[in-house]
Amino acid sequence: MGKVATVVTGLAIAASVLSIAPVAQAASLTSAQVQSILSLLSSFGADSSTIANVQAALTGGTMTTTGSMTTTTSSCSVGTTPLTIGSTGPNVTALQEALLAAGYSIPAGATGYFGSETQAAVAAWQTAVGVSPAAGYFGPISMAHWNLSCGGSTTTTTTTTTTSTVPGCVAGANFSTTTGDPCNPGTTTTTTGGVGYLTNITSLGDVTSDLNEGDASTPVVGFSATATNGNVTIQRVQATFTVCGAGTVTPGTVNLCMGTNDSQSINLNKYVSDISLWDGSTEIGDVNPTSASLNGRVWTVLFSGLNSVIPEGTTANFHVQVTPLSSIGINENDETVYASLLPNSVNAVGSDGISDTYISTEIDQAFTVSSAVTGTLTVSDASDNPNASIVEVGSSTTTGVKLLSFNMQAKNQAETINNLVVGLGISNNSNSVSNVVNTVYLEQGGTVIASKTASSGSYNTITFNNINQTIPENSTEDYDIVADLKPDSQYSDGTWVEASTTVSGWTVSDANGDTVTPTSVAGGNPQTLSASGISVVLGTPSATDVPTTISGQGDTGDFVIPFTVTAGDNDIYISATPGMNHAAGDIDYGTTTSSNSGVTNQGVANLSASAQQGGGTQGDTAQAYRVPANTSRTFTLSVTYTATSTGYTGLQLTDIYYGTSATSLTSDFTSNITTFQTQNINLVKH
Repeated sequence: MGKVATVVTGLAIAASVLSIAPVAQAASLTSAQVQSILSLLSSFGADSSTIANVQAALTGGTMTTTGSMTTTTSSCSVGTTPLTIGSTGPNVTALQEALLAAGYSIPAGATGYFGSETQAAVAAWQTAVGVSPAAGYFGPISMAHWNLSCGGSTTTTTTTTTTSTVPGCVAGANFSTTTGDPCNPGTTTTTTGGVGYLTNITSLGDVTSDLNEGDASTPVVGFSATATNGNVTIQRVQATFTVCGAGTVTPGTVNLCMGTNDSQSINLNKYVSDISLWDGSTEIGDVNPTSASLNGRVWTVLFSGLNSVIPEGTTANFHVQVTPLSSIGINENDETVYASLLPNSVNAVGSDGISDTYISTEIDQAFTVSSAVTGTLTVSDASDNPNASIVEVGSSTTTGVKLLSFNMQAKNQAETINNLVVGLGISNNSNSVSNVVNTVYLEQGGTVIASKTASSGSYNTITFNNINQTIPENSTEDYDIVADLKPDSQYSDGTWVEASTTVSGWTVSDANGDTVTPTSVAGGNPQTLSASGISVVLGTPSATDVPTTISGQGDTGDFVIPFTVTAGDNDIYISATPGMNHAAGDIDYGTTTSSNSGVTNQGVANLSASAQQGGGTQGDTAQAYRVPANTSRTFTLSVTYTATSTGYTGLQLTDIYYGTSATSLTSDFTSNITTFQTQNINLVKH
């Protein structure tokens, strides 16, 4: 007893010291006196925290006190099975106990039997929380509003208060961490144990509204959510499907389809064969539409027992998907179905075991299921289809001559082309395609897909077999027909060759396996073959804005187009005169078709040429530049334009006139000349 009394006395002294500490400190105790007091406390068995606080009090330091508070929350599970008149068991008891605790009247008490009294209490609760209709049936809609978590959770909150004994401060005053006031230590509260909940809940737009019979499982409505302050487990998701045609629509409500065709079926299984729920690319739930519950035109589908975990700090995407029937009835074709996620239709539990419901604003997406439509394939000339032109040929094989560029567009369905047919013809002055053309290629983006050797006759039907080219629905793909030409000794100079597609002989099927025939053709232009011809390659064009600061004047644009000309087996002469009149004997140019009309005046135009291969300018005249046989020479067209008003301008080459003599420049090179242009630049009028 004496020992206990001594300890009690020591602790009392410690408390007393703490209470008079500001006074003692103000009296400026010596170090020896402070140490004497601390030794006394230690001899009485005071703990280290008490001794530290006394020392702080005596020397003007900071004291810390710690306390804790424990709170407990609980909720009650009523299971996942709908409850109604006649239901019995522990889930009924749990429901009754919760209703009684919330103040709803059940005179018989929590008996475990769902009778008229319980029905009335459920109806009253439904009215209070906004569940409609408030009929006393505790089904999926009611469950979406109910806290499904059972049991309790404990959260411990630790509060740390720091007090100051700085001279001039009141003992116990709080320390402000924001103001730095030493007389205001402040209070820090820390909650241990993350609870986990969902934030950033938004509708997902990557869904499909136009479905066809036979389509695969397709997303029709979805949401994303982020797990905050802990992992969150998605337990249940409830979706509704409102079968409704044209008319005034309020998705997710009963009897909403005003003006609907009564002959249309309201049965969900007349439209889709399966309904599934996906977490990203993982299927986490699946329901047969025949098991959905019906209220008016609204079908309710419940995905339960999911246990899909969203890790803390992670955003997950959830989609409800449907699989259209392989064949739908005439009354169901193109009718509208609304897929909805109503408020509180998502139930999730945090890492502390507490359950909550989510989605505050209704998410609706409409979709239709239509009878399959046979796909169509449209073939047309491509923008880079070669113009009629002269093609340089020589004593050896000429490779890579483009004869045709065409587009293929798939509509309504994806289209797969297995066999593609092209017609190839030559002029009448040669008796056989095989005398002119060696090999014909089908290419896409410079990649060879298939090749064929030309055969005899003035017209060939060339079938590229087993090419297996699939064009997605509503997409367009570009293709080229390219030929290798035989030496010019095999045919007369001036022979032309031309390619086009056909509508017959193709083998095409759509995504449903139906046979498709091209609805149109693409036609090439005659390419005249001549040993006195040229080939032309574009260099790197440039456009430079030369601004002015003089008021009333416009900026000047310097435009440059370099190009390289290669001659065939004969010397070729290129016009040395740049002009804008599209007259024979010129190098013709103009502003690009995308330039703003009338915003510039033309300035100086000049055409220069590099030296001939091997050096020199032999044969050049004031009218023409000479390109020796089987050699190349680079030319540069330079033109200036000055702004008369602000607008965009660019330079484009339109014709290259040439001939076999300096005085006969009558041949016109135009093949793909529209690609010989600069970019547009904005010239400003000040």
